[in-house]
Amino acid sequence: MSNKSAFRVAVIGGSWLGAETLCRLNALGCDVALIAEATDQKPQDTARALGLPMALKPNDLPLLAADFPWQPDLIVSAHSFRIVPAWFIEWAKCGAIGYHPSLLPNYKGRRAIRDALADGTRITGGTVYWMTDNIDAGPAVIVGGTRLRRPVQILPGESALSLWKRSLAPLGAEMITTAVRDISGL
Repeated sequence: MSNKSAFRVAVIGGSWLGAETLCRLNALGCDVALIAEATDQKPQDTARALGLPMALKPNDLPLLAADFPWQPDLIVSAHSFRIVPAWFIEWAKCGAIGYHPSLLPNYKGRRAIRDALADGTRITGGTVYWMTDNIDAGPAVIVGGTRLRRPVQILPGESALSLWKRSLAPLGAEMITTAVRDISGL
């Protein structure tokens, strides 16, 4: 039996993507902890069901090291609008990654899907990127020599919500898992 501790991932997550990320990283064998908004029930229910530690904290309150049960190896932002401070990114041994529902650097910010639809573009996508002090500005995570940026076709008449549910959220869960598997060596 090995006494090596599991790879520790702090998930700052919300909604379906936050919950699905918890499930996938737990199944991968990571130690996982959650930071979520108190009003966002889905990731809380998932963390409870999996027996994972969590802290509920409004996005406008700063993160503290005491919010986590341990120093993370990696931070994952999965459907979160929290601004992750530089000290927290640096505190994690491997840094922080996030999923953004666009082909970065296109369509940064909270309205990425709506902005792509408003522009009439037929292709958008998702990117897993290294988080920095600047919002949605870090380089894409590279796995196997390829940047984690995947295109998605926008269907005629599709809304931001239907595009998110049909393609962008499932793509995010898949890409986050791929990135964490590669970064952790699992």
